[in-house]
Amino acid sequence: MGFLAKQKAKKLLEEGIEHHKKGDLRNAEMKYIEALSYDPNSTEAHLNYGDLLRKTQRPKAAEIEYRKSMIMGPDRGEPHAALGALYHSQSRYEEAEAEYNTAIQLTPGDLNVKLNLAQLYMDTVRYTDMKKLYQSILPYVNDPRLKKLIEDRSR
Repeated sequence: MGFLAKQKAKKLLEEGIEHHKKGDLRNAEMKYIEALSYDPNSTEAHLNYGDLLRKTQRPKAAEIEYRKSMIMGPDRGEPHAALGALYHSQSRYEEAEAEYNTAIQLTPGDLNVKLNLAQLYMDTVRYTDMKKLYQSILPYVNDPRLKKLIEDRSR
């Protein structure tokens, strides 16, 4: 893959992300697909395209994109976190927990993944696990509203 193709893919991905942020999902999808045609090994393009597919209610296709992202970036936690969130939304709790834990191993400082895992514990009535996890992350939370919510749930 040439340098120019990677640069073109990066530019298209950035355009796709901008469309995605604005809610223009049709154009975002077109940009993601075009970016992947220039660089099919882009971890970021697969991850963002997976997020779009999830948002547009295409979970099987999203799962495929997240898995491709994992293959392209095996040391990255984001694809595992995204797949965990997808499974969580489908009540596939054991699979979600495994993906969240992998994401935490790969990116231990990611509070969002830990918050998602704590929510999973709450959803599956594992309050002791939830409280332990909340107490471990509380010192790292700066948002006062989130801090209050965690303190309330930790009691």
